[in-house]
Amino acid sequence: MSASPPQYISVSRRTDIPRFFYEEFYTAWQKGAITYDSGYGRSYTVSLRAEDVLGYIFWSKDFSPFIAHPLFKKLLNGNNCIFHFTINDCPDLEPNVAPLSQRLETLARLCKMVGAERVLWRFDPICKYQRQDGRIVTNGEAFFRILPQVAQLGVRRCYFSFMTPYAKLKNRRVRFHEFSIQEKTAISRQMLDAASEAQVALYNCCNQEVLDLVPGIHKAHCVEDELLATTDRFGVYRRLTSKATRPGCGCYESRDIGSYLWKCPHSCHYCYANPETSC
Repeated sequence: MSASPPQYISVSRRTDIPRFFYEEFYTAWQKGAITYDSGYGRSYTVSLRAEDVLGYIFWSKDFSPFIAHPLFKKLLNGNNCIFHFTINDCPDLEPNVAPLSQRLETLARLCKMVGAERVLWRFDPICKYQRQDGRIVTNGEAFFRILPQVAQLGVRRCYFSFMTPYAKLKNRRVRFHEFSIQEKTAISRQMLDAASEAQVALYNCCNQEVLDLVPGIHKAHCVEDELLATTDRFGVYRRLTSKATRPGCGCYESRDIGSYLWKCPHSCHYCYANPETSC
């Protein structure tokens, strides 16, 4: 392991570690280091020793096994932690995700355990696609059903984006369609109105056109310097530098320890890491 200043550890944008690979994470955390393959045969080892970690940013569609693990409270008691919880409701696109009611129960437990200010709701991505009966629909309506339940728990941030039309998505069993600027604007305004009434701030990730056309929606910094500063419980925070992961990204620096080789069994049809091909 190369010597480096303490850093925030992202777990993970590349695959759903808290849902499916939590044992691997906890084993590595106890050992104080993790080795992962970031693709193209490149392997890295990162220190997870307390003196080398400022905190953890966790990402998942289902935190239930992660927070039920015997080591979770120990992890929480010794580390800063932020939780990005993606909660959509579209079985057409997310065939292996747990029922919405179960995930909302997990959200309630998580908020109680860590504090709602450390939980960030992701309604992501918003997709336009063709159903088997030929109808072209979106998954956006679920936002308005989920919002009141999330807000009631004290979660005050929602992050969303419109699906990026990666070339590999053209071969999926679901046929995706791109949104027009007018559609994005109308949907975003409706979401902003509902979120504002529920006292939830709305953040958009990587859709600059939405930010330009709908005042009141904030640019997303999914790894956010200010939030990490205000939620620091151990006095370890240091000012971070901006480090985008793709065009339009507003994230600050962190080290992602996930691997695309750890295939996520959620198998969401819109996921760029999912190797699915058309049937």
